[in-house]
Amino acid sequence: MGDFATIVGPNGGGKTTLLQLLLGLLKPDSGRIELLGHPPEKSRLNIGYMPQYVKLDMQFPVSVMDVVLMGRLSSQLWGRYSRQDRNAAEDALNEVRISDYKSRNFSELSGGQKQRVLIARALCSRPKVLILDEPTSNIDEETEHIFFEILEKLNARMTILLVSHDLGFVSQKVKSVICVNREVVMHPTTKMNGTIIKEIYGSEFEMIRHDHRFSEKGCFHE
Repeated sequence: MGDFATIVGPNGGGKTTLLQLLLGLLKPDSGRIELLGHPPEKSRLNIGYMPQYVKLDMQFPVSVMDVVLMGRLSSQLWGRYSRQDRNAAEDALNEVRISDYKSRNFSELSGGQKQRVLIARALCSRPKVLILDEPTSNIDEETEHIFFEILEKLNARMTILLVSHDLGFVSQKVKSVICVNREVVMHPTTKMNGTIIKEIYGSEFEMIRHDHRFSEKGCFHE
């Protein structure tokens, strides 16, 4: 518990399969998987999951609160949501700093705001493990900064596992890197280097410095 790890690897390397195994949506061909000391299907109520793609009809008039309350469906399959469910949703919205939008239509929000709402949905079940699939796709740099401030705070009480292609983020934010390319190898971020990155992706990998700046005086990096 308490780790903050990211899964990296090439497309087709097995990242999605690994997530499906952890969520109990797939069963391993051999061996066994345990999450929090139990098979994944018995640990689901302690796992918050944010998928890469949202399968919601943007024309459907669903509010932010309605979306977040979906995270409580496991405890309330019939009838109305309880006061406990609504309190959990309110707490989750406060944690991702978007409670002022709870009555807004979900489709009206920006990409970054939608991402935070979906994290709140994952938090609504009050999980011990938070799994995020490409959570920073299609959000701007400022929103990404806020996003990771939120994750760092959440990491104080839960394990966070996310899939990311942003190697700059990997080196600066997370504690461990899970490299997936037909096999799974785990490294502390302090040991990530060009050789390991080449082994992950199977070829030379071009990295872009996001701290590189241009001005009338020339170019520089921070």
